[in-house]
Amino acid sequence: MSTLVTGACGFIGSHMVEVLAEAGHEVIAADTPSALEASDDDRSRWPSVSGRVGARQVPLDVTDAASVSRAVKCADLVVHIAAVFDYMASESLLRAVNVEGTRNLFDALLAEGSCKRVVNYGAGGIYGFPVAEEGPFSEDSPKRPHNPYLLSKWDQEVLAHSYRDRGIEVTSVRPVTPYGPRAIYGSGQLLIGLAERPVSFRNLTGNIPFVHVRDLCRATLHLAGHADADGEAYNVTDDGRINAVSLTRLIAQEVGAKARILPPVPLGAVRKALSGVARIDTARARRKGSRPLLEYDQVQYFGRDFIYTNDKLKGTGFEFERPLPEPGLRETVRWYLEHGWISGPRKRRG
Repeated sequence: MSTLVTGACGFIGSHMVEVLAEAGHEVIAADTPSALEASDDDRSRWPSVSGRVGARQVPLDVTDAASVSRAVKCADLVVHIAAVFDYMASESLLRAVNVEGTRNLFDALLAEGSCKRVVNYGAGGIYGFPVAEEGPFSEDSPKRPHNPYLLSKWDQEVLAHSYRDRGIEVTSVRPVTPYGPRAIYGSGQLLIGLAERPVSFRNLTGNIPFVHVRDLCRATLHLAGHADADGEAYNVTDDGRINAVSLTRLIAQEVGAKARILPPVPLGAVRKALSGVARIDTARARRKGSRPLLEYDQVQYFGRDFIYTNDKLKGTGFEFERPLPEPGLRETVRWYLEHGWISGPRKRRG
């Protein structure tokens, strides 16, 4: 089967290329020309992975309809990962890439006529913040995207599924926090930050939802071939429960440091204070053309308890290789150590 992966050089995309190649697919690795030319030193783009597994690399800019038309030729399956995932990105850029870029992709697939199914990458964050009386987030939970990025991802999903009426099978995955080797943003920021400074407050006991990137890609491949998955969306989260205190201790142990667990704090008040600092820091960073130390939208997750169900996914017969996060998180931290992504006194004890 000929399978096109958009965003193939990114963190998730590069793992998707590996999983497909291992399954015997003829992989078309599509990404922007700059991504295809990047070196591993870039840390955010990994064209070397698709080169190593023998994938055919093709340039793709989803905002350029002609580029998209050239890239989709002869693809039987499309895994649509390409997107702007950046809480600092402008709303106009998010709409241009995540929404209108998806429209360009589906229009090109309609014109080409060879694609049997698209697995579209949504976002687990579209449900918004947890509401205790509503229970865990399921696929049917109300959609309350609370920032421009998540709104663009929800609109992308709705748009993608609208093409089913025009003859394209569509399945969406809604990953929570993908982690694993090569992650630099999102989970990467969290794990690397805690490795450099393993500090937590004792009452940070809310669940941090995780899924190993390999399991995310395996779920994608599983759903791509599942007849009943057409028209459906699936949360992709592992079975585990881990909070900031446990995560801090785990990472500290791996890097040979001592975890500092500080006394409890009023979480809502701290989140509000951090939000104010993040707004000021963001304004300063934008004036200087740099990135802030604190991103406002990331601060909003502080101290909350996010729990998702994966019953629908497992109901299709999917089984996780890493159902609990702890082993995979340890492996990931070791990868960061081995590749020099973590600095400081990080020799492991014993």
